[in-house]
Amino acid sequence: MKARINKIPVELAPCGVFCGACPSFGKSCIGCPSEDTKQKRKSKWSCKIRNCCYFTQDINFCFECSEFPCKELGRKLFNSHSEDPRFQYRHEIIKNLETLSELGVKDYLKYQEKKWECPACKGRVYWYHYRCSQCYQEKS
Repeated sequence: MKARINKIPVELAPCGVFCGACPSFGKSCIGCPSEDTKQKRKSKWSCKIRNCCYFTQDINFCFECSEFPCKELGRKLFNSHSEDPRFQYRHEIIKNLETLSELGVKDYLKYQEKKWECPACKGRVYWYHYRCSQCYQEKS
C-alpha cells in the first residue's frame, strides 16, 4: 500500500511532532514524511508510529486513526521521559494533534513555525535545548 506522504510538509511528523524544531532537521534528516533514502538519519525507517500511520493505516496523522491515542504513541512520546525537561515537546503531542486537526495542515505548519521562532532574532528554537540556534536566547 502506498502512503499519501508526498502531500505532507516534511516538517510535520505523523505523531504531531514538528520536525522543523529538531536539531537534525535539514542536516542529517529531511523530516519524517520524506522518503529520501539518501539522508543520513535512518532511525525513522523503523519508527513504529510512522510505519503504522503511513503504511498500515494509510493515514497522514495519528489523530485520523480510530485508535487515537494508542499505546504506542503514549509509550514512545507523551508518557516517556516525564522528568526530563529536554523532552517537553513529547508531552504536548495530544494537544498538538488536536490543534492540527482543528487548524488543518497549512495553518498548523504556520502555527508551529511561529511557536519555534526566536522572538529576538527570528532564528530557529530547537527542542532538547529550548534556545535559539543563532542568538542562544532561551525559549520562554
